[in-house]
Amino acid sequence: MDFDSLLGNAPIKAFLQRSIERQTLSRALVFAGIEGIGKSLFAKALAKKLLLSLDDRVMKETHPDFHVIRPEGKTGTHSMDSLRAMIDKVHEAPFEAPRKVFVIEDADRMQTAQGNILLKTLEEPNPDTTMILLTSHINHILPTILSRCVRLYFQQLSQSEVEIYLKRHDLPLSLAKQAYGSLRAVSDLKEMDALRKMVFFILQNRLSYPERVSELEKLEEAIEDEDPVKRYRKVEFVFSAILMWHRDNWARRMSSSKDVLFFEEEASVSFPLPSLDKVISSIDDARSCFERNIKFSVCLESAMSFGKN
Repeated sequence: MDFDSLLGNAPIKAFLQRSIERQTLSRALVFAGIEGIGKSLFAKALAKKLLLSLDDRVMKETHPDFHVIRPEGKTGTHSMDSLRAMIDKVHEAPFEAPRKVFVIEDADRMQTAQGNILLKTLEEPNPDTTMILLTSHINHILPTILSRCVRLYFQQLSQSEVEIYLKRHDLPLSLAKQAYGSLRAVSDLKEMDALRKMVFFILQNRLSYPERVSELEKLEEAIEDEDPVKRYRKVEFVFSAILMWHRDNWARRMSSSKDVLFFEEEASVSFPLPSLDKVISSIDDARSCFERNIKFSVCLESAMSFGKN
């Protein structure tokens, strides 16, 4: 895995390559952007260069000087113990490479106490250590941490770049429009098609209140997962599906080309639709509601009841 084989974000590739050649790369980096656009792959490609690794141990995460820290437990947050263990390794000498590389996935899943532990390490950086924080929600990371990192903002992949990925993996090109610039979304679209159908059924049918509540509770059961990060992805997928369904219906009413639709096969509806701005606002409210640990079905009620009796 090297930069040339990665899709998209050419300016970031050039910046990282130039920084390595000039030996000006920061010891602390933040890779920010939506899920599935290659932040983790970029981090591993960078680590491979920094560690002068010629094999695939970085990709397999078996290199002794490459460490990945992920959220854990039911809460899906970074634990104090894992961060302390990481800091102990930061102060150890590299095992075989000229330096060590630490990647913190979902860095926004750190609570304040954990963030402060990381902050102390960033304030006194080890000269033989590079730390890469990956996040899809950079505004959830402590400002004091961000101030000590070089921030790189990854852009969504173009439809043509997603199509290259689909061709490489012998997947239908029709997924490119629905992926919304994210390769993670391609995987999710395959895995979560049943979830999408549940969302569309609720949106398309003028259900009675008891029927709608029942369907929302089924949807809530469907997003449950022992892996808190995967559960979080399912929730975000539901929000994306709501927005894409409304966008498609507005596009049909404006007689737009089928080429702009995410789901060409879906039928249009005749009942009144809210503006897309209102849909986005309602989804934001539902997301905030869910983050306060309120039942998902309750949070979705307003976001999925437009035009219903």
